[in-house]
Amino acid sequence: MEVLIGSMLLFLLIGIPIGYALGLSSLLYVVVYTDLSPMIVAQRIAVGSDSMVLLALPFFLLAGEIMNRAKITERLTTFALALIGPPRGGLSFVVILVNVLIAMVSGAAIASAAAVGKTMVPMMEKKGYDRGYASALNAAAATVGPVVPPSVGFIIYASVSGTSVGKLFLAGAIPGLLMAATMIGVSAVVAYRKGHPAGERHNWATIRTSFWSALPALLMPVVILGGIFGGIVTPTEAGAVAVAYGLIAGLFIYRSLKLRDLPKILFQATKQTSSIMIIIAGAACFGFLIARELDGNAIVDLFSSLTQQRWVLLLMLIGVILVLGMFMEGGSIMIILTPLLMPVLAVYQVDAIHFGVIFQVAIMIGLLTPPVGMLLFVISGVSGSSLTQIVRNMWPFYLAMFGVVILIAFVPGLSLWLVEALGEGVK
Repeated sequence: MEVLIGSMLLFLLIGIPIGYALGLSSLLYVVVYTDLSPMIVAQRIAVGSDSMVLLALPFFLLAGEIMNRAKITERLTTFALALIGPPRGGLSFVVILVNVLIAMVSGAAIASAAAVGKTMVPMMEKKGYDRGYASALNAAAATVGPVVPPSVGFIIYASVSGTSVGKLFLAGAIPGLLMAATMIGVSAVVAYRKGHPAGERHNWATIRTSFWSALPALLMPVVILGGIFGGIVTPTEAGAVAVAYGLIAGLFIYRSLKLRDLPKILFQATKQTSSIMIIIAGAACFGFLIARELDGNAIVDLFSSLTQQRWVLLLMLIGVILVLGMFMEGGSIMIILTPLLMPVLAVYQVDAIHFGVIFQVAIMIGLLTPPVGMLLFVISGVSGSSLTQIVRNMWPFYLAMFGVVILIAFVPGLSLWLVEALGEGVK
């Protein structure tokens, strides 16, 4: 197993993308160190990506791309600017609010960071904010996306763990909003310490105009989440509804989308979907080989020998995820670790849906952590800030997110209350 993991890390160090590194290391291990046929690699890759749940991925990614191309994001930003108004550091709050609204459609952090960061970082810098701080804030706010419903990360977790996607969406709602509220609190403290400028005061006419302009966009998450939580549609069907609604809004309501834009939109969504699916497929094969080498009972015995306390176990697992998040992509970690940890969770009576939320929030911290943190590179490319500048300004958000994941771990009701109250009819 050391060769399997070592070859994967070596491939990463020489610059091979994570999905291919996982697949190539699996193939090398099978050919050289086992008596298995190399066809097992192709078989496990096919099995790993052959999931009905994963059909939701391209739909939500396509819906997010339609939002960006139709300039729906800009209308949400205009409304948020008018709504938040004069508080000191108001632009910081706008960034967080817009990311939450976009997240309720796309569920992906990278897309949110690129769309909002492209608009808000230059705007914040023009108003007197430090570019490094503006970039760090945009990156941190984008992590809310994969936690609030609908979430690409929860779709991946559900495909591996066998849990309900709809219930995971419900479980992520309060923790996601808690993350956003915590970031607003951090931004308010930083605003007063650094003397960030106050926002502009808007009259009711301006607020009303911006609201009516943004209303079709604001109704988009209502339609999607209402359908899922009302048991009317499955998450996959809700993704298709999101695409249809986005096209109607862009083509006929706002008329900011043209038919000639559709090939570019489809191409970009296809690229994003392909990238994620390659990682999922490679990680599925890699995880199968690790599970083959490791005895599930041995893993349970290992944790049992270290602690009998559930809260200590959760702290240990959070630590493992945070360390892995420094070097690996979040979806890969989830696909590889989840099958190994399910027997451990059962023994310690940790609810799989509750753990899915803990897992997802911890992975979001990994997206902001060098050397592999993807959001750092996305925001750096969009804003022109160096990674050093971004990380230097990220520390308050690191601490806030770590506090949130610990709170979620120790207070299961934050994740499970909505599931218990509304989850009976959710698919």
